[in-house]
Amino acid sequence: MKKLCCLLLILCLFIGAVVIVHATTQSLNIESGKELVVKIDLASADRVHINFVTTGQASINLFTSIVLPNSTVITLGVVDQYSTSFTSDTGGTCELHFDNTNSSENEFVALNYNVEHYILGMPEMIFVLVAIAVLLVFIVAGYIILGKYA
Repeated sequence: MKKLCCLLLILCLFIGAVVIVHATTQSLNIESGKELVVKIDLASADRVHINFVTTGQASINLFTSIVLPNSTVITLGVVDQYSTSFTSDTGGTCELHFDNTNSSENEFVALNYNVEHYILGMPEMIFVLVAIAVLLVFIVAGYIILGKYA
């Protein structure tokens, strides 16, 4: 009975870990006259959520663009905030370009992005959880079968 309770507790902890969203938040200070490129490594079928907000001293002159892993360029122009979600059709690097070369003031960018890895159409953490559960079922079945013949 004690082992069953421990097993259920571990299972609940795994489920709790799966529910937690892992996101990356960066605060970027882009100096005047410079360009900053943020690279995000992606695998095929990854789901990506990108959100950023730009602030400056007076007016925002930050030119932004996104280069997807399949070399598609999304030109956003001068925007103060942007949000998008997409599924990567190929593996590679997604590049976020923040170009402040036409400005005499520094710009601040609050960048948030989340990459969800998928294996066989399932989120990576759920796939690992299912694999562990199947392994535990086989271990329990093995103990039951060995217990009958001992």
